[in-house]
Amino acid sequence: MNLNYSKTSIHLANFIATIFYIICLTLLPNSCNGHGRLIEPPSRASAWRYGFQTPPNYNDHELYCGGYQRQWSKNGGKCGECGDAWDLPKPRPHEFGGKWGQGVVVRKYNPGSEITIRVELTASHMGYFEFRLCPEIKAKQDCLDKNLLKIITGVPLTPMPDDLDTRFYPRNGSRIYEIKAKLPNDMKCNHCVMQWRYVAGNNWGMCDDGVGQVGCGPQEEFRACADISIGETGRATIRPIIRPGVKIPTTKTSTKTTEKTPTEEETTKDTTTSEELPETIPYIAPIIILLTLLIVICILATIYLYYYHGKRVKELLRWQRRKDVNENSENNEEYKNNCEKTKSHFFAPIIINPPVPPPRNKRPSQFKSFTPEQSSVA
Repeated sequence: MNLNYSKTSIHLANFIATIFYIICLTLLPNSCNGHGRLIEPPSRASAWRYGFQTPPNYNDHELYCGGYQRQWSKNGGKCGECGDAWDLPKPRPHEFGGKWGQGVVVRKYNPGSEITIRVELTASHMGYFEFRLCPEIKAKQDCLDKNLLKIITGVPLTPMPDDLDTRFYPRNGSRIYEIKAKLPNDMKCNHCVMQWRYVAGNNWGMCDDGVGQVGCGPQEEFRACADISIGETGRATIRPIIRPGVKIPTTKTSTKTTEKTPTEEETTKDTTTSEELPETIPYIAPIIILLTLLIVICILATIYLYYYHGKRVKELLRWQRRKDVNENSENNEEYKNNCEKTKSHFFAPIIINPPVPPPRNKRPSQFKSFTPEQSSVA
């Protein structure tokens, strides 16, 4: 009996551990999502924040391939070129032809020049950045992989001996990172696509050498695309650092319908009077996840108590039930006794005893006795 009881406890413990592990894999990666956006050159999702007539995307910092669970469990690690979930219908929302892929060129550069790239991380989880180019407007990942940009420097920069020259490592938390990268010398295009790829490094996994540690294995991933132009007539556009929450209004001439790119002086002036745009509430998802986790823990605790301490609970309930029955029976006996006493008191038979004559005392001897014929008066 004890051996079977121990086996049941071991199986139950393994079951609870497995359920808890599945919950962690399902909920925790989503609850720890990093957030970031490409702001220089502005990506297709963020161009509206800098005065371009593109549809607004208030979640432009959440282009994470549909989420960790969706990317790795459902799509096998695949992701759209511009951060959309792989299983979305084509053209995906941020690809050319989609809602935000309207082909608006936001920057012009010279071939072989050093360009400034800025990325804002609102929730950093280490990892690294990579930047790629494709000279085609319908940029596919095969084309982008052929032109991986070389990183020259960055601010802030915390170098390590094993860092690659094609990657920038954001090791200074959540902030705006400014990176210097070099364009290819032989690339010219009227419409190129720059891809930003951010691979986080906060999940635990197995490395190539078989050692498990944080940063190895499948990780959360972000991507974004920006439309640029590279040519000899192009001029590198230098913009000041502007927080993405500020929108720069565009200016139009009275006779032409083409847009004017705001100058640096106008940009600085407009940022002082522009209004902040609404951001998504960042605490809803963690609250929902915590409530879900609490409910699951309560269910698991109930299952554990039922299987592991079920006999004790049942015995306790039976003991309480017997106690209540005994108390009721004792109360019933006492009630019956009281009723009998009351009945005997009110309905007892009345016994009438015959009268008892008073006692007769003998007269004292000093008195003379008289006969009935004699008178007591002389």
